[in-house]
Order: sequence, then structure tokens, then C-alpha cells
Amino acid sequence: MTVDEVGKIIRRARKAQGITQSALAMTANTAPRFISNLENGKPTCEIGKALHVLECLGISIEMKDPA
Repeated sequence: MTVDEVGKIIRRARKAQGITQSALAMTANTAPRFISNLENGKPTCEIGKALHVLECLGISIEMKDPA
């Protein structure tokens, strides 16, 4: 999965829930600019904040250990 795909998933989930970028930013304790960057697939977005935004939207991710 690419950062662009993650951003699109976040945008779709936010819009489906009727939440503005500003409201999501307040809920996730971040700036609206961060939400915008995240939704636009900016590859340098902080992973901890991105994971918190996913949690706020009720999005879970699955990771598999290659070992």
C-alpha cells in the first residue's frame, strides 16, 4: 500500500462520517494542515500522528511480520 492509497482511505472515511478536516484535526489533537497533508499522501507525515488519525476514524490496519 502506498502513502497515496492511505491518504485516499482516510479522506473517504472522513467524508463518509461527515467530518471536516478541521473537526478531525481537533479530535486527533493535530493541525488541519496535517490532515490535509496526510490525505494528500505526503510521505513525510509523522507515523505516530497518522496512526492516531486512523484510530480516531475507526480504521484498523493489519501488519504481518515477515519473519
